[in-house]
Amino acid sequence: MGTPLKNPPVYFTLAQVRFNPILKLADYLPEIQEGFRHQGYPDFETQHGFAIQLHVQDNNSAAQALPQHIHQERYLIGNVERTHSFILDRESLTIQSTNYGHFENFSKIFLDGLLIVHKVVELAYTERVGLRFLDRVMPREDETVDQYLADHIQGLKSKLGGKPVYSYAEAMNEVDDIKLVSRVAIQHGPLAFPPDIQPGQLAVMKKFLSYAGPSATLDNDGFIERRESFSERSLSTHLEAIHKVIGDAFKVTVTPYAFTVWDK
Repeated sequence: MGTPLKNPPVYFTLAQVRFNPILKLADYLPEIQEGFRHQGYPDFETQHGFAIQLHVQDNNSAAQALPQHIHQERYLIGNVERTHSFILDRESLTIQSTNYGHFENFSKIFLDGLLIVHKVVELAYTERVGLRFLDRVMPREDETVDQYLADHIQGLKSKLGGKPVYSYAEAMNEVDDIKLVSRVAIQHGPLAFPPDIQPGQLAVMKKFLSYAGPSATLDNDGFIERRESFSERSLSTHLEAIHKVIGDAFKVTVTPYAFTVWDK
């Protein structure tokens, strides 16, 4: 997002690549896990779950959609500090982080992890690459959230009268081949995660956990959906492009005053 801020509001970052299905992933798992262990990610956990898949059955009459329970496994591979965690399943690799740092380093960590998987299973193609940032805007004493957010983000709360309880805005835009979903939630209360994100045992920075007053959550989710032959260089380029689009969205969401505060 341009020059890194000294005190950025980002509390959670996610990157993901979806690739061709690896149905025998469990057979390759020991070698993959050993590769991650040597890279500084010794934590390992297997998670079991179920998904419901509708199977259409046509018995020469009306077609019926019959639900089928599909067993799913995914593997969590993390560092000792619990600030970075990889999630590997048969069709994707995801990294989740509560200590983002700088984009160049974060991107390298993720791509290095993807190469560990690729060297073992020889990925053929990728279908989706995405990057997502969660920021928490926490006004200081004698400040308001409004001082940090651009006017067009405020929504109806200032027009309706009474005491604002919460406000939510969402927009989806396409920038070339990048799709960007931007969400802003303004409310009171403790730190919260979107329902589709599970941070697990990751250690969130104390400054985000201890604050429980009025705040805003900025959720910027950018992705490219296109089947391509596996290429680390191409994926790196895609991540850089998505990062720029998310950075532009961040800049038009917050105020110059916010940048001044976060750069101290």
